Amino acid sequence: MKTKRRTFWSFFTRIGAGFLAFWLAVMAVFTVLLSQQRAKLMLAEMESKSDKLMGEDTDLLLDPSSYDTTDETELRRRLSKPVFMADSADPPNLQIIETAITDLKSGKVLQSNRWWLELIEGDNLYRVDMSGQPREVCEAVLAGAGTGESKIESLPKMTFEAWADSVPGYRDDAYLKSITIEPTKSGTWEPTGEVRTIECAYDAEQVKGLTLKTMSYSRLVCPGPNGATTEQIAESLSSPARQALREWAEYPSRTNSSQTVEKLWLVRTYRRTIRYCPFAESGAVLVSYAAEGYPLKALLPVLIPVWAFSLVLALFCAAVLSGAQLRVWRKQERIERVRRETTAALAHELKTPLSVLSATAELLGDNLAPEKQAHYLGVIQQQAQRMDGSVRHMLELSRLETGAKALRRTVFSLAELAQERLQAALPADSTIRTEFAAQDKFEVNADRALLARALDALLENAVQHTPEGGCITVHLADGVLSVTNTGDAIPADALPRLWEAYYQADPSRSAKGDGLGLSIAKTVFDLHGFTFGAENTEIGPKFWFRFADK
Repeated sequence: MKTKRRTFWSFFTRIGAGFLAFWLAVMAVFTVLLSQQRAKLMLAEMESKSDKLMGEDTDLLLDPSSYDTTDETELRRRLSKPVFMADSADPPNLQIIETAITDLKSGKVLQSNRWWLELIEGDNLYRVDMSGQPREVCEAVLAGAGTGESKIESLPKMTFEAWADSVPGYRDDAYLKSITIEPTKSGTWEPTGEVRTIECAYDAEQVKGLTLKTMSYSRLVCPGPNGATTEQIAESLSSPARQALREWAEYPSRTNSSQTVEKLWLVRTYRRTIRYCPFAESGAVLVSYAAEGYPLKALLPVLIPVWAFSLVLALFCAAVLSGAQLRVWRKQERIERVRRETTAALAHELKTPLSVLSATAELLGDNLAPEKQAHYLGVIQQQAQRMDGSVRHMLELSRLETGAKALRRTVFSLAELAQERLQAALPADSTIRTEFAAQDKFEVNADRALLARALDALLENAVQHTPEGGCITVHLADGVLSVTNTGDAIPADALPRLWEAYYQADPSRSAKGDGLGLSIAKTVFDLHGFTFGAENTEIGPKFWFRFADK
């Protein structure tokens, strides 16, 4: 039955699918384990920051020695400063922190990082609630203030239209309506003449009845890691995650509580506590802390190279294994082809003598003259010897290929052995000439009997294919022994297959041999570790083997 032709891609498709499934399983386990570890580290970092906020930082803030304890408004002024503002710097926006300090008695939010912009109008200083502003507005303010720039060479002029809302004894608040930006030339403070206006988000009911004023930029103190760009900080300030955390921090449902979520894709912690103030009429302040981190997002700089490298490695291994499988399959295909050809050749080899034996035996059954009986008996003996030789060669080749016959190494002169076998190769009545040339005796450590058998095979092949009056040359030089005979060249497509059992480059001349000689020689050379080959020369075919390095 004819086998289906296989290609590299047919093997790679199946093996690659298996490697891909294995890679997905391993990478999934690796990602889960690494995410679990990163989530625990994130939670530990959040708890450490929370402990510091709830402890040292608040103790310093509420230290009576640093305030005028007779003036409660002093505490309000101090608490309104953005003292607890930070974001994780590895990487930006990975971990967000929101804090707030609330007067429990009045319910007022005294400190929160939603007030990170301050404006000035005359002698009045206004703080601006930026929690509801879109990213475009936050980015424009941050860029105008030079946030994220390591070297400031030029900044645009910013003018703010805002509604003023004064709170006597505390701080004035303002609500943005629009921002007018006048850019300056790069590297200078000279205006370009361009004017750009950005409309801000505001609550019409909230600003109803308030006075609209023109204000200038004073300062900003916004949360953000060191080294973050303007775009990164603006994205963090306007993100939905920050808005949700701000709700947690500023409007807690109960005090002295905590909540923690630890997942592979999200780590969230929320803590709030009451710290008593010994000199404020409100008696206590509420300190809240909320943070959120994304382990998988934080691991992407590590996971992506690992995923890519491991995928390439898996595909490379699949390609190597596919190539090896293809080579094995092709070898098995060649073995199967040789087996079929060997079976056919053996059947053909034995068919002729068996037919002759059968026909001769029938003739001997008739009453023949004695001289004819002697002739037919000679034919039977000749064909039996031919069959016996073929079977012996088959058994010899089988023993050599299976390693049943071990090498018996001795040191001897290869030149003397080659000359001896050359003299014995030709029949006494042959008209074929011989030539022998050797640069040295060339002593080798090998199995003399097996090497003699291989030389006989090469010489027998040369004798069979050398025409009458031709010449056979045996030459030893530079570690190579070659046997060259005059005659027709061997077809190029037949050269690689000459060493296969029962192969005949010229089927019409198969009666001269059983096709096992060169296969036996190949096996002998392989056992000794010799390289060998066949090629065409100007004189005729040449068979050679290398028994030593130069």
